Amino acid sequence: MSIKLKQLSSLAKVYQDKIYGSVKKQIRVAKGQTLSYQIAYKGEGEYSYKIKSPIKKYIEVYQLGFVPTNLPTYEKCDDGLYQRLDKSILYPDTLTPKSKNKIKAEKTYNAIWLNIKLPKDIEAGKYPISVIFSSGEECTFTVNVENVVFNEKEIIFTQWFHTDCIANVHKAEVYSEKHWALIEKYIKMATEHGINMLLIPALTPPLDTAVGGERTTVQLVDITYENGEYSFDFSKFTRFIEIARKCGVKYYEINHMFTQWGAKHAPKVIATVNGEKKRIFGWETDATSQEYKEFLSQLIPAIIKELTSMGIDKEHIVFHASDEPNMDCIENYRKASEILEPLIDGCVQMDAISDLEFYKQGIIKRPVCGIDAIHKFIEAGVANMWGYYCCAQTWEVSNRFLSMSSERNRIIGTQIYKYALEGFLHWGYNFYYTQYSKKKINPYKITDAGGAFPSGDAFSVYPYRNGVIPSLRLKVFKEALDDVSLLYMLENKIGREKTIELLEGVAEQEITFKSYPREEKFFEKLTNKIFQQLKK
Repeated sequence: MSIKLKQLSSLAKVYQDKIYGSVKKQIRVAKGQTLSYQIAYKGEGEYSYKIKSPIKKYIEVYQLGFVPTNLPTYEKCDDGLYQRLDKSILYPDTLTPKSKNKIKAEKTYNAIWLNIKLPKDIEAGKYPISVIFSSGEECTFTVNVENVVFNEKEIIFTQWFHTDCIANVHKAEVYSEKHWALIEKYIKMATEHGINMLLIPALTPPLDTAVGGERTTVQLVDITYENGEYSFDFSKFTRFIEIARKCGVKYYEINHMFTQWGAKHAPKVIATVNGEKKRIFGWETDATSQEYKEFLSQLIPAIIKELTSMGIDKEHIVFHASDEPNMDCIENYRKASEILEPLIDGCVQMDAISDLEFYKQGIIKRPVCGIDAIHKFIEAGVANMWGYYCCAQTWEVSNRFLSMSSERNRIIGTQIYKYALEGFLHWGYNFYYTQYSKKKINPYKITDAGGAFPSGDAFSVYPYRNGVIPSLRLKVFKEALDDVSLLYMLENKIGREKTIELLEGVAEQEITFKSYPREEKFFEKLTNKIFQQLKK
């Protein structure tokens, strides 16, 4: 029996037939920072391993796993910058916690992923991590902890949280105790990886739903309609918010109040009428109908009152009208926004948008811009700028499709910093449906929403037994957020102008959303430069 080992950075990608990435033996980090690296292996036989390190108690070990794709990217969207676009191979993505210190080596590559969460009170210094295999081989990695305490910059980050998908994929009755326990685990996984804004299904969110179709009902607010008046029971809503707060959520975005791609209709609303539960609004409801406007005029103030009574200030409460409106529906969106705006009483209103005209006409005051269209919004002087990507951001810009390199995932952090974005949105945290929510899927087998979205767009976590596991893409995006924090730490010391000068000096180019370094070594050089300055 023999085994071949290769120690790699977290940005390397280990495919079964090939490794993209260089050998990595050390890293510089701040006190309280989290870091990751990998050990790839190939050979024959089963091996045990043991870890020797003074920081062993902070180390988590995951097993890398592989998933398929039938849609690495859309046809004619190959910009020449994708890592691989082969539909016949499996792509590295799942990270499953290892319960035993054993690996099974085969003739194809695999890897273990080591994640180290350092405390803020750790002493500065060099900390070796030795992984010793029963074959006799040993891999040693050195963590250089700088005498700098990591200070996390609060960038508002949301990935839309699909409560119905949790119930469906785990076969749990909606809001049963099993479902509540799973919801908490999924939220905790989210907040551990930088997500601090959560989509709250006060009503079942009208996202990615076929016209005339329905998603599993996950409405948190119980509604009763009698004698022309609505009454609201917030018991489930309050429980959801309390779980989110416990997990570290700071911002609460209420589901969209009108249907997607046009704001033409009301979302599905279930209420008890004369003792019978029934749908009172939905695809049959015109968005601007008097009945629906009267309903919103009672529901929205009640939601705000409930949240503020829990101590959540209005600056941390976000409302949406409709997702991704375009110029064909600008008047519909205008009308929907005019209904919503006077009701939200000082809370934040924002929506994903790529057409500047919505902002220029004052219809959207806080746009969330697709990063392939964001520069025109920046040039227009939009305040409190947000960015987002989804399946459409395929050409030159950052994203986290399975077919992209991890460097293309992580670079977003430098862009968020340079353009001082207030927040970032990636819609798919755990969307386990085909397009338009027509069929439920197994995310280990279908990663592209049934051939609709490039794999990696619809979700960044995987269901696992009675819980959830991360993808390597989720881990790498958290590293991007950490880059934002380090750059702001440096800005606090030397100023913004000099920090951008240092950033682009390391990059040897101006950084925009389409122009940026694409090599792994850039991130190591940038980190080294930042720490050199922070220690002066």
